[in-house]
Amino acid sequence: MFYPTPKQMKTIEANSEKDGLSCRELMERAGDAIAMQICSIGLELSLSSGTVFICGSGNNAGDAFVAARLLAQIGFPVTIVLVCGDPSTEMAMAEYCELSEYGNVEVLNAEDNSKKLKKIMSEAAVIVDAVYGTGFHGFLPKKVKDCLAMAERSSAIKIAADMPSGGDSLNGTVAEGAIKADFTLAFGYKKIGMLIQPLSDYCGEIITSDIGLTEKCLDGIEYLPELLEDEAASELIPKRKKNSYKGDFGKLLNVSGCAEMSGAAFLSTKAALRSGVGLVTLASVGKVIDRIGSAIPEATYLPLTAGNNGEISEKNADKILERCANKTALLIGCGLSATKDTKALVQKLVKEAACPIILDADGINCIADNIDIIRNAKAEVIVTPHTGELARLSGITVSEAASDRLTAAVNISRDSGAVVVAKGVPNFVAGEGRAYIIPAGNPGLSRGGSGDVLAGIIAAFRAQGLSAVDSAALGVLIHGEAADIAAEELSETGMLPSDVIERLPFVFKKRNR
Repeated sequence: MFYPTPKQMKTIEANSEKDGLSCRELMERAGDAIAMQICSIGLELSLSSGTVFICGSGNNAGDAFVAARLLAQIGFPVTIVLVCGDPSTEMAMAEYCELSEYGNVEVLNAEDNSKKLKKIMSEAAVIVDAVYGTGFHGFLPKKVKDCLAMAERSSAIKIAADMPSGGDSLNGTVAEGAIKADFTLAFGYKKIGMLIQPLSDYCGEIITSDIGLTEKCLDGIEYLPELLEDEAASELIPKRKKNSYKGDFGKLLNVSGCAEMSGAAFLSTKAALRSGVGLVTLASVGKVIDRIGSAIPEATYLPLTAGNNGEISEKNADKILERCANKTALLIGCGLSATKDTKALVQKLVKEAACPIILDADGINCIADNIDIIRNAKAEVIVTPHTGELARLSGITVSEAASDRLTAAVNISRDSGAVVVAKGVPNFVAGEGRAYIIPAGNPGLSRGGSGDVLAGIIAAFRAQGLSAVDSAALGVLIHGEAADIAAEELSETGMLPSDVIERLPFVFKKRNR
């Protein structure tokens, strides 16, 4: 299931025109979908009290004009409310002019008919919001907010045409003055912003309306966001044959931990082992290995020389690279710390390691000011940034990254060639020309250590031979599902990252793996 961005939706519509289905025909079909939904509501309500269409000046209004005409043709009273003046596009104007043929269609200018509008809206059975559609961003003008406020006070069923006006279909923000719809009719595809709060709360029941867009219309569109479906996710999990042995499921080297953060090394190592990898070697300083070695007997250990502050010294680089020779993935960064020593270490490892790399936490911080290191890496790289790290990698502010994590992730992936896991709600994965939306997980993950668990899961899948983007997407999904089980059993407040690790087997069991 795809969730296009506004820009991608324009490309899809343009491709549809090339494929023989014109934009005018798409408008007709969108309007028909609105009319059909209204008539469906009319089976339970009387439409004789009227349907009100609040219309802007663009093609979203054109969709509403088509619906108004179709309702008028079967005898229902219709009111068109113009909140932005006359239609400004050729297609919308053409549909608007056709309404003059129907005596049961009344057209009102919002600014000149305030009192009349209050009465009409208070009595209406249905109100359709068709002001902006998917192209909106910014602030709602006062005249639009005033009209929507009248609609908000009405007991009528409210339908949003493609998108509640005031909602940004890219980043899910909602402008002041927007109203909550009972239904949102998404034309062709649901849009990416519909999955993001607060916009997701404003859409009501989202109904995808088929307007004739074919799969061919998606050709050539890179990073088209899609959900990782359950069946596809289960198929990605490596199957274990009866004659399998540990070497069939990869060998992971985990360079993590320092004297102050041994827990991160524990969590990432344990999570990787719980996610099916055949062998895990933790490469860390002696203090870390001494603390956690007996707690994870299934792992092997590579003791490393410590720097002055208890971090892994740069002097260990060649030793680690030598161990990488027979590994199928290299995880770097969980609890590593970001010092002069570790920065030099990480940069050398990324440049020279021949096996796939997963960079998490301080691994990202150690290279964030020089993304060329990722671009010039010998092997494929997966990075797993939270919003602050995403901002540093992108060279933008934290607020800019937070407002549009998907675009930031896609830009980093395009620029560096890395697969990017932009952690948040929902999670986004971008890489290899693909983009995934992963809505799994809950607020119980909002605590230190959750990212270490996720990094270990992703690294385990990459070590087992999944592609970089599939490893990242599946890792995020499995992590979220285990977190949901933990929250159900223990509560979001009481659950810990280690509890998530212990629930991983139940996720794999449910998926018959």
